[in-house]
Amino acid sequence: MESFVKFEIINSISLITIDNPNKKNAVSPDMIEEMIKHIKSLEDNKSIRTIIIKGEGNKVFSSGYDISSIKEDYNDQNHPLIRMTKCIKDSGKIVVAAINGHAFGGGLEIAISCDFRFFSKNSIFCVPPAKLGIPYSYNGLKNFINCVGLSNTKNIFLTADKFNSDDALSMGLANFVSESEKIIDDAINFCERISQNAPLSLEVIKKSINSFQESQPLDDKNKLVIEDLIKNIQDSKDFVEGRKAFEEKRTPKYEGS
Repeated sequence: MESFVKFEIINSISLITIDNPNKKNAVSPDMIEEMIKHIKSLEDNKSIRTIIIKGEGNKVFSSGYDISSIKEDYNDQNHPLIRMTKCIKDSGKIVVAAINGHAFGGGLEIAISCDFRFFSKNSIFCVPPAKLGIPYSYNGLKNFINCVGLSNTKNIFLTADKFNSDDALSMGLANFVSESEKIIDDAINFCERISQNAPLSLEVIKKSINSFQESQPLDDKNKLVIEDLIKNIQDSKDFVEGRKAFEEKRTPKYEGS
């Protein structure tokens, strides 16, 4: 089976490249499984201190989740993206996203679960479920709220607009903005600086911060409300229209039913 993810080692850094250029580096469940397996395999490798995730080329980090690759219904517990973001957060390694180009939907969610994000100056980001007529997971929304706050999360999701690297910086989504041709070198240099610090200290500080962020559980009552709302969307005509319009590359006509 052809792999659409590349792995290489640069000194103390594991470099993960999303390599699916024919689909603008869209990620599929199989690709995510590969990345999860690789990240977990590094946990006991003391020579690797940091991980960089990037997209192939310098135009697209990832166009998002490959809808055509979905083979089953997922929920907030078993969705590949949820497990991927959890894997990144649970890793004892410091994970950096080098967003060398556009980052949409699920690709952006992978990036926000990383510890640091470099954006290239030509980067554009967008999360389009409102335009596609589809829901977004509670855990995914919580990841965004933890990263950029409530107001910015509403702006990103409710407008479904495209934002640039300056917006990313002002929202706190980007830690650094680099020239397109320098972003990987900048990320590598940053990781090499991080790698000079005590690895056990890095791990406990990272996991302590993440534990604090995750202490926002959804109670049973509200969980049922949200699950019912998501089911209503998935059973709606608008849901069918959104996917059909996306496949036909046209503007959807929503009726609210």
